[in-house]
This record gives sequence, C-alpha cells and structure tokens, in this order.
Amino acid sequence: MGSNLPSPDTHMNVLYRQTYNSYGQIVAAGLTQDNRVGNNQKVNNSRLTAKTNKGILAGSVVAVAGDGLIGPCAGDNSSTFDKAVGIAINDALGNPYESSSAVASNRVVYAHGSGTVFSTDIYETFASNGTSAVAFTAGDLVYSSRNGLLINAGGMDTTRHNATLLGIVLKAPAAGTDPYMTVQLKI
Repeated sequence: MGSNLPSPDTHMNVLYRQTYNSYGQIVAAGLTQDNRVGNNQKVNNSRLTAKTNKGILAGSVVAVAGDGLIGPCAGDNSSTFDKAVGIAINDALGNPYESSSAVASNRVVYAHGSGTVFSTDIYETFASNGTSAVAFTAGDLVYSSRNGLLINAGGMDTTRHNATLLGIVLKAPAAGTDPYMTVQLKI
C-alpha cells in the first residue's frame, strides 16, 4: 500500500499574499542549477528526490543577482545569500504538460511582503555539515541556506552571519505525517 503523503519537491501553496513580483530577468543558474549534486547538505536532503527539477524550485529563496537580475539565493559568504527578495511560486523550468513561464519570459515570479503566508514541503533537512538533522518548530526564524532553501538558525552555516531574515515558522513539518511547513514572510 503506497503512502498518501505528497511527493517531495512539488508543492508550494500561498495561503495569504501581499505581493507577487517578477521584476528582474532570471540568471542562467535560475534555470540550470543542479539541486541534487554538490555539497552534503544538498545531496542528503530528504525533501528532494532524483526527479527534482534543476533551477529555482517552488518554495525556494530568490535573490538579487546583479543589476536587474534575479537568481537562486545560493552560494557562499560572497554571493547572493544576503540579498534575498522572496520565495519562488513555481519551479522555474516548470513540469511536463505545464506552462514554463520563467523559460518563456526569462522571469521568475516570487512572493514577498510582510504578512504573506505560504506552506511548502521544500526546505533543508540537514545542517550545513550535511549530517546533523534540522528540526523546525513553530516560532523558528528562517533564512536561506547556501542552497537557497529555507533553514533555521540551528542549521545555518556559521559564515552566513549576514543572512537576511526571511520569515517565521507558523506550523512546523511533522516527520512521517505532514511534510508541509507554514511560514509567514518578514521581507
């Protein structure tokens, strides 16, 4: 008998929104970044699967990546992690039989605005070392990980001391029963 839980990396629900934005053209990494290959935190993430799309994922963090450019909020201390502007609404590459608006328009739609509330099953499940599990609880402040996914302070890389506060967890995911985390944005 199969599980009735949603499959990972395919869900993002905006419950209350303030603003959607598509300002800025998407950078190449927004369409090509590999979400399953790289550091141990990314490889071991239990919320991503072998079928995970490349590029910006629905529920991942987007950031200013240059003059008039938007890209994944990913990287080390010298890149975009402290320039977060919102949460992507759709996978940039889309899915089979769906519109691929980011590919067609060269823009990614993202939610922002204090008071925006969304639920997602896309977030980090391991700390930056890739081995220590991350547990979210209601009230946790969330930031962008080096992979552009939501993470709390307990799982952050210590070099990311300037990371932008993105929001606060309203409902934590429950392992094995409900993978969704509900967040209210603060940016």
